[in-house]
Amino acid sequence: MLLEKNAAFEMADFSIKVGNALLNETNKPVLAYQGQPREIQMEVRGTTRNWNGIEFNVEGNIDINATEGGKDYLVTLEATHEPGVFVLRQVPELSGLIGKDVPETILLENYPTAEKVMKEVNALGELKRNQKLREKYLRLWDETGNLSYLLAYRDLSYHLKTLALMKKLGNLDAVGVKTYVMDIIATDYYYSHFTKPGKKDMTLVFDNSSPYYGTIKATEGPLKSSLPFVYYPARGFNIYPVSAVHWAHRYFLMGRRDLSLRILGQLMPFIEYRKCNGETCALLPVYFHFQNASVPWVSGYAQGMAAGLYALAYNMTRNESYLNIAKFFLNSFDLPLSENGFIAETKYGVWYLEYNYYPEQLVLNGHIITLQGLYHYWEVTGDEKAYELFIKGVESVKKALPDFDTGNWSRYASVYNSSSEFYHRLHIRLLLWLYAKTGDETFMEYAEKWNSYLAERGLKKENIEKLLQEMRDSP
Repeated sequence: MLLEKNAAFEMADFSIKVGNALLNETNKPVLAYQGQPREIQMEVRGTTRNWNGIEFNVEGNIDINATEGGKDYLVTLEATHEPGVFVLRQVPELSGLIGKDVPETILLENYPTAEKVMKEVNALGELKRNQKLREKYLRLWDETGNLSYLLAYRDLSYHLKTLALMKKLGNLDAVGVKTYVMDIIATDYYYSHFTKPGKKDMTLVFDNSSPYYGTIKATEGPLKSSLPFVYYPARGFNIYPVSAVHWAHRYFLMGRRDLSLRILGQLMPFIEYRKCNGETCALLPVYFHFQNASVPWVSGYAQGMAAGLYALAYNMTRNESYLNIAKFFLNSFDLPLSENGFIAETKYGVWYLEYNYYPEQLVLNGHIITLQGLYHYWEVTGDEKAYELFIKGVESVKKALPDFDTGNWSRYASVYNSSSEFYHRLHIRLLLWLYAKTGDETFMEYAEKWNSYLAERGLKKENIEKLLQEMRDSP
């Protein structure tokens, strides 16, 4: 088995070369090599789809000379939404299989490690529930050939497989275990009630409140939690700190301080504390693979907004623990990028990375939202460090705006040529917020310019004066 640490992709196109055989397949098990044991030269190349076209290249040898002689083997590739896994598996009867599809799904069933971890946290009951669901959907796929059942199986398998892999690599801590157990419970609940896989960004909450329409509200579910669980294909439902702090911020702006405080309280067990520059810093690690990330990874969006929100929580309650946590999140801005930090030095100046595993991807909205968190923190505490971080980030936006302007639209990130209408409108609102807080005309200029692009496409423009007044009146 070969593992490539960062080989995690959202629907990737693969070119597989094993020995002299070249195969091209997408997202399904493929027959890559069949024959007597020997050393095999393997090359896997490809390009991701649906995200940013990242190219990947994995090369290596599989030496199976040590296996029992005289037996034929299949070498297959399982193309999944997690670290690429190459599986060497003996197939007893190979006659007639050459050139045909592999007759069974080659899935990595390696759950003893996961079972041991689940037992340690008294979650064997959930493990058994998950196993029954996996068996159900794998059987349905075998009986019907309906790919949605195989996708459901993979959703149900993802957290256990990743938990086991992290444990073997020595990267699993208490926060990771707690996160995966919650994710397993949420995914099991969904597939106990729905058979069709979710759509990207579908959200499940075990509460009757949500700031958005379309959220699945599992009020009678096995958890009592206001945290949003976000669905990603082949990864099931996941606690995503970015979504959690976003919901808390939305509730705060809506005047629902009780719900904002509830989310912040329920998020506290998922904070990881560590030392950086001799001081305690707080991190909200993300434990599912996203784009080409390894796990866990950290988002500047979550870090900055968490600093601001816990400071606001202190302002509302005078609970000193909130202020301490806010300070710890501010301290995380001292963490080097090489140690799961999230600040990149760029030609524009410092940039707060929404996705720290891809420092070349400078996301505009994520950077500015990080600035909002820093600004909230400074307003509450008057801490000059926070204000300095804020001003440095503001200057970076100002310098970068010409490059984020295509001439008829805005870019989502430095590596993209465009953005969706949703993010284009969000960019306008965020630039107006920067103008309201700094008075810098550059931000108003680009907000108006990007607003005009909407009209050029026949789309309704944003009401800039109304939005600006709302921002001046809001906290």
